[in-house]
Amino acid sequence: MKRKIFIIIFTASAIGINYLCSYLAGLIAFPLYLDSIMTIAVSALCGFIPGIICAVASNFLLYIFAHTGILFTICHVSTAVVAHLVFSREWRNSSKASGIRDVRNINYSSSFSYSTESFMWIGLISAITNSILGDTISYFFYSANTTIPQVDNAVQGIYVVTKSLKFAAYFGGTVTNLIDKVFSATVSMFIYRIFRKITTR
Repeated sequence: MKRKIFIIIFTASAIGINYLCSYLAGLIAFPLYLDSIMTIAVSALCGFIPGIICAVASNFLLYIFAHTGILFTICHVSTAVVAHLVFSREWRNSSKASGIRDVRNINYSSSFSYSTESFMWIGLISAITNSILGDTISYFFYSANTTIPQVDNAVQGIYVVTKSLKFAAYFGGTVTNLIDKVFSATVSMFIYRIFRKITTR
């Protein structure tokens, strides 16, 4: 019961943080999305379904209140999926090494903790998937306009130099996603470490 309450509260809080960070980043023209800053942490601490819920709900709030394109939800969901796949791989490897048959039990073991390497791989792979999906959606459905001011400014700046909207959309999106997702993975890793220490005492 305590586990379920934690999952609900943590996931709801993460959704709010994702929304607020992305919204505030737009207000101050901070050059990152910050819309998935907590999604990887939710996937690590709560599991796959809460990770997906966090991704969808965060972007739904941004769609309603910040006018972000609804199709970009696909990008955020891809982050949760990548996190699940990478974490699942580490679960399986750890279960084989420790002799635990039910992989789900590892999540509650005080001796198990996701590695820094896993978080960094998630950040890197998510940057690639988000870049491919997001840049394609931006270019074909929104004329390279993401409705995120700080990102659109970067794309416009590149366009002025290169005179190629396609290059500007893909290059600007790729660089922004790389920095954003690695940063988000790092923040999620620290949050994960803190909560693991609290919950395994």
